[in-house]
Amino acid sequence: MAIGLSYYDRMVPDGDTDTAQQVKPKARPSIHTAILGWFSERPRGTVLDAPAGFGHLSMKLRDMGFDVTCGEIDPEIFAAPGLTAVYTDLNRRIDAADGIFDYVACVDGLEHMTDPYTAVAEFGRVLKAGGMGVFSIPNYTNIERRIRFLFRGMFTKPISDEVYENCGGKLFNFHNSPITITILEFMLRINGLQIVEIRQNAPKVKQMLWWPVVACMRLVNCLRSADKRRELRTDLTLDSKVILGGNNLIVIVRKGDDDWQLATATANGGGDGSISNIQHGISNDQVNGDGGDGGGDNGSTE
Repeated sequence: MAIGLSYYDRMVPDGDTDTAQQVKPKARPSIHTAILGWFSERPRGTVLDAPAGFGHLSMKLRDMGFDVTCGEIDPEIFAAPGLTAVYTDLNRRIDAADGIFDYVACVDGLEHMTDPYTAVAEFGRVLKAGGMGVFSIPNYTNIERRIRFLFRGMFTKPISDEVYENCGGKLFNFHNSPITITILEFMLRINGLQIVEIRQNAPKVKQMLWWPVVACMRLVNCLRSADKRRELRTDLTLDSKVILGGNNLIVIVRKGDDDWQLATATANGGGDGSISNIQHGISNDQVNGDGGDGGGDNGSTE
């Protein structure tokens, strides 16, 4: 399965084992480890990996038996042997037919987009009904980043003219869109993608130093009405894997079909626009502010 090859593509020869050993994750290695762990439990099928970066994840998925298509806005960095990197600007369009992939994987890509809404819409378009997607983003909603924002007033470091010029003036090299978990959920929801699980790539032990603050936030949340908690989406913002989570979140989504969407509406009390806690992999205790165990799922890191 392939995206249209009218764009620039580059292939490293098969059997180039030296090159294969040199292909490293562009993101944190633990993110790749966590995502590969999830894929290892899934039936084999077609996967769109975009942005593919150096090709590490694509190569590993191929070796696991998946039929992988690699999309990358900067194909010259792609180095995975035996795979083709097709130029793909996620801010615009994925050059593929509707409903063609069983899975999509977007590792640390959305925050680099100037138009992440278009990117998510395109992922939703090319994913089959009932297909699943994996998105990793920086965890801008954990307690450490919230406190840091309070004192610094920024989610990401300012970009100097020197850094901008050294990166060739290419915006995709920067975090252009700091996306919180509630914004991501909204982007996904309006494109027919429902969160079914939130994972961590690696726990961050020092987050526990802020546990008293988190406990106070959850106590306040318990005093809110159920309607207010739904409005503020505290089932997401106070979930242990989010507020006490590490530097990154791994969000597993499913594209609904008609029957599944009907069941979702029923679970949500007749389609009030909220998403059931089961679909998030979040317990009722976490909605009420009691939280979970706060530990990592698999201790892996990108």
